[in-house]
Amino acid sequence: MNSSSKMRFSIKLKLLLMIVVIVCATAAILTFVNLKWFTIRMTESVNSQLTAVSEDVANQIKAINTNELTKLTVLSQVDFLRDPANLLEDKQALLTSVLKQFEGNYENLAYYDQNGYAITADGRLLNFKDRDYFKVAFSGKNYIADPSFSTVTNSVLQYYSVPVYDFNNKPVGVLVSVINGNALLDYIETIDIGGGMHPSVINRVTEATIANANPNTDEDDYEYELDYTQGIGLVMSHLFAGETGVESFEDPSLGIKMITAYRPVEGTDWSVFAVTAYDYYFQVLSVMKKASLISMIVVVVLSIVLSHILITFMLKPLNSVKNSIIEISSGSADLTKRIEVKTNDEVGDVVHGFNQFTDNLQTIMQDLKASKDKLTSAGQTLHARTQDTSASIVQIIANIESVHNQITTQGSSVHETAGAVNEIASNIESLEKMIENQSAGVSQASTAIEEMMSNIESVNNSVDKMAESFEDLIESAENGSRIQTEVNEKIENIRSQSASLQEANSAIASIASQTNLLAMNAAIEAAHAGDAGKGFSVVADEIRKLSETSSSQSKTIGDQLSEIQSSIDSVVEASKQSNAAFGEVSQKIRTTDEIVQQIRSAMVEQSQGSQQINEALNAMNDSTTEVHTASREMAEGNKAILEEVQKLQDATISMQSSMDEMAHGAGKINETGAALNEIANNMDESIKGIGTQVDKFNV
Repeated sequence: MNSSSKMRFSIKLKLLLMIVVIVCATAAILTFVNLKWFTIRMTESVNSQLTAVSEDVANQIKAINTNELTKLTVLSQVDFLRDPANLLEDKQALLTSVLKQFEGNYENLAYYDQNGYAITADGRLLNFKDRDYFKVAFSGKNYIADPSFSTVTNSVLQYYSVPVYDFNNKPVGVLVSVINGNALLDYIETIDIGGGMHPSVINRVTEATIANANPNTDEDDYEYELDYTQGIGLVMSHLFAGETGVESFEDPSLGIKMITAYRPVEGTDWSVFAVTAYDYYFQVLSVMKKASLISMIVVVVLSIVLSHILITFMLKPLNSVKNSIIEISSGSADLTKRIEVKTNDEVGDVVHGFNQFTDNLQTIMQDLKASKDKLTSAGQTLHARTQDTSASIVQIIANIESVHNQITTQGSSVHETAGAVNEIASNIESLEKMIENQSAGVSQASTAIEEMMSNIESVNNSVDKMAESFEDLIESAENGSRIQTEVNEKIENIRSQSASLQEANSAIASIASQTNLLAMNAAIEAAHAGDAGKGFSVVADEIRKLSETSSSQSKTIGDQLSEIQSSIDSVVEASKQSNAAFGEVSQKIRTTDEIVQQIRSAMVEQSQGSQQINEALNAMNDSTTEVHTASREMAEGNKAILEEVQKLQDATISMQSSMDEMAHGAGKINETGAALNEIANNMDESIKGIGTQVDKFNV
């Protein structure tokens, strides 16, 4: 795009815009920082104030509840109330007398027995076992009820209850105090959060407001469904969760921004909810924001006016310089004119620098006019030399073409030679591979023979050890046979002794039988003797019993000796078989030993034969190595020949490539010569044109 068609911005406008931007940015940053700092500090102060209010209210409500529960707890420790033997009427009479000493608006102070019966303030006996204040307290926990309206008394009542234990720490009743009125409401009415707003108390479980002194702001009576993800719904969800905090929200029912502090009351399901208008605390911040915006606008306007005046005064000398430069640049390009320096500042430095530039330009143009004639003469000489160069280049191209043809013929011969040498090298390589395969086979056979000889040696060693083991085994078998023979002899002795015992046992049985007959005869004789033979009859009876016992034992011994005899016969038979087996084992061991000796002789012969095969393979391996070495030397020689042929071929290709490049270069030189001739003509014309332009300057 042409510079004349672009939108033109003067330096004055640019400087004015820059100053305005700087001032606006600075004012905006300072205003933002100040407002941010003030907002943070004010928010911290308001949060601290609301937190302190909610904490004081929660502590005061806790103190009210603690005071009432403490009274009931002290009364529950009275022995008369703890004794189940005392009548309910007597316990109630005691509580009625105590109630007169309590300060406060009490509706009743009653004792409920373990079945839930109690005497009301008007003297009636009623059952209250289904009431929460009875069930919770009787389970062992203190109970604080929400203040609620009673249709019986037409007033608000609040219940406190504690358990009563007997002397064995077993619950026997409940002590309940009923307070007429809402002490929580009376207290929070005295607390002003700001703007006439009072804190309220909400039950987190039932989500019901139990004390609210603010008119038309019952948190239970919203005509819309709460959104627990934003606004008042989010705040209430935090409160119902038992959290503590300070938050702001938009109240959709009032259409204004509110700020609230909430915290749970210890020992209850209640939470304090202190809420007031956001502007009550932050109205000063809104005023400050408006004042800061007005101040920033005033500063910007004043900055624009003052900047315009200052920039106009500063650019006045520069306009004079502009007019002088336009005057110098117009007309006949007179380089002898200069601008008068009137100011001693940056504008004066610019004018002084322009005058120095004009001096240098005047000197250059003077030298350029002097060089014009020299350039004209040099251009004519260059044109003549260029024509001579073109003729020489044509002759060089012809010589290069002749040399190129000769090199092409030489390259064909070298290529055929390289093919023959490559074929020889391929044959040598095949021979070398065959020799390597043969050498590898011989090496593998030699290795296998050596491994076989090593295995034969191991077998020989094992056979020797086996022969030694067989000798030890033969000796052990003979020792076992000898020991078995000795055992057989001892078993025969036992057998003989067993037979003697059998004969002795038969004699004992015979004696016992005869003794029994004698005892029977003695008993008969004692019976004949009458009273004189009673003593002898007793002795005869004892002898008979002894005879029977001996006969029974003799029979048992005989049976056992028969079993022993049978066992001895079995052992004798087994001993004979064992002795025969030892003989057979000895014979088998000797036969096996002879076979092992034969194996050892065969392995010795096999080892000698393997040694001879190994020596033959070593000799073959040596011969293969010599052939392999000769083949390798032949391959290396052929490789050297192939490398020389390859070098010759590479040199031929390089020469051919060089000649191609020379031919190409010569063509380029020819083209360059033609271009140079044309350049010389153009240069001649340009020198004439420059001379015409230079002559226009007045130096």
